[in-house]
Amino acid sequence: MPLIAMNREMGSLGKDVAKALGQELGLKVQHHEIIDHLANRARVRKSHVISFLEGSQGLFERLTVDNLKLRVLTADEILSAAESEPGVILRGWGATSLLKDVPHCVRVCVSAPRRERVRRMMKRLDIAEEAQAARVVDQNDEAAQAVMRRHFHIDVRDINEYDVGFNTDRMSAEQCVEKILDMVKSPQFAETDVSRDKLRDVAITHHVRAALRSHVSTSHSWVKVSTLNGRVTLEGTVENPEQRLACAEIASRIKGVLDIDNRLRNAAAPHRASTL
Repeated sequence: MPLIAMNREMGSLGKDVAKALGQELGLKVQHHEIIDHLANRARVRKSHVISFLEGSQGLFERLTVDNLKLRVLTADEILSAAESEPGVILRGWGATSLLKDVPHCVRVCVSAPRRERVRRMMKRLDIAEEAQAARVVDQNDEAAQAVMRRHFHIDVRDINEYDVGFNTDRMSAEQCVEKILDMVKSPQFAETDVSRDKLRDVAITHHVRAALRSHVSTSHSWVKVSTLNGRVTLEGTVENPEQRLACAEIASRIKGVLDIDNRLRNAAAPHRASTL
């Protein structure tokens, strides 16, 4: 199934590229669709989710919203969408970073020089003053960069974070779509048993993290989760034996989990690795 993760700058025509790709491939473009579900799962206002994802939180929101939980749930939503059939185009929200280890995922960046993006936003927003449009573009850029640095420790403008980057000052949206389609159909990005297994393992890891963060008995546990061939490894320190067992039990309920390697340590007990 085609899997495309895209990051784009305001005014870069990235939205147009994603829409045209969706039409060509018959795929849904996921972007704002995750917001309502996230708000329901995290039990916060929709506006709080939007400000979190867009990097525009005020002091009150930073103090009252569980940002770690939102980050974990956002990753869970992205991976759930990535597993969907017959494929999907994921625009923004860190999808390019979350799916970097999945071989058949095409990771794309769409950008353009600031002057060109400012010109486009003047036209799109019907703004007469260039300085006003420039402030809108700069604020959006700064927020997007801050979110990606904070949550994924990456520079959104680092081309090494993507498989391909396009400058729409030099290429049209149609040309970008054509190049991406070539990549999707190439043997290099073909979906294989190995790539499907990798996507499954990455997804399981994030599903387990979300489940642990959402359950009342484990919500404040600091657990490192990793998955290989359906075997989930839990590492870290928990408060008591009951919490250790709860983490393993919750993880075992996730679809696709074949085994649990429970290496969690009780805070007051000596280190001892075991399988549960």
